[in-house]
Amino acid sequence: MKTIMAVLVSLFIVVAVTAAEKTPSPKTPAVPLQQKAAAEAGMPLEKTIELGVDVNMVLVYIPAGEFEMGSPAAELERNSDEGQHHIKLTKAFYMGKFEVTQLQYRTIMNENNSKFGGDKLPIENINWHEAGRFLKKLSDKTGLKFRLPTEAQWEYACRAGTTTAFNTGTTIDSDFANYNAKDAYADGIIGKYLDRTTDVGSYQPNAFGLYDMHGNVWEWCSDIYEKDYYKITPTIDPKGPQEGGSHVIRGGAWDEKAYKCRSAKRDSRGPKADRADIGFRVVLEIE
Repeated sequence: MKTIMAVLVSLFIVVAVTAAEKTPSPKTPAVPLQQKAAAEAGMPLEKTIELGVDVNMVLVYIPAGEFEMGSPAAELERNSDEGQHHIKLTKAFYMGKFEVTQLQYRTIMNENNSKFGGDKLPIENINWHEAGRFLKKLSDKTGLKFRLPTEAQWEYACRAGTTTAFNTGTTIDSDFANYNAKDAYADGIIGKYLDRTTDVGSYQPNAFGLYDMHGNVWEWCSDIYEKDYYKITPTIDPKGPQEGGSHVIRGGAWDEKAYKCRSAKRDSRGPKADRADIGFRVVLEIE
């Protein structure tokens, strides 16, 4: 009887794991690696920065680590600029738990040109230079070193230890991110298309505790975009090409289809581009 029960339990586990690989599922707030690394470094898992009266910015500790950047050849709707390669990030950093909100941006910059109005909505209609000015003022105000994430940091943080097309699994649906879900990705399902941004944190976080890494608004990275950069990129702490005409954006947006929200998806815009689907997320350097 015990042998039969053991076989049944084993079969249940196999079925459950197989189903989990195909179905998007929310992740735990923090992976053990993240918790352990923060504790060993004597750093808080989350850090809150005061921007003004009742206005704060929450940052999450992202540990140093290694990962396979880019997409495997079999990934559906991948692009030729996503060639998979091994990357090592040698320094931990803090990253914004949420995309920068309109309230946070207005508190620092005293302006807000977003198309969609709302304090908890992500700032959008923002170009790369404007994001840089925000980060400079934020750094001056706090005495800390804020900047945009590198492309490698962004993908590492988005994946949070996963190797699938999304940090939710092999597919995604509109219960897990804000994007144009009129078409399904892979074996996923058709979902809702909201046709606008949503309040940051409206969906489940990834395993690092970061929200909206898929969809809502594209996020500026510090890197200049170069289609063939992955072929020559340094394997340790890459910072992108030294020259070029556009900058990397990552994560997809509310008006993009699922395939553009994949963890490995690379896109770019000119530094003066300001559209209602482009925002950003901050990185805080750890001294």
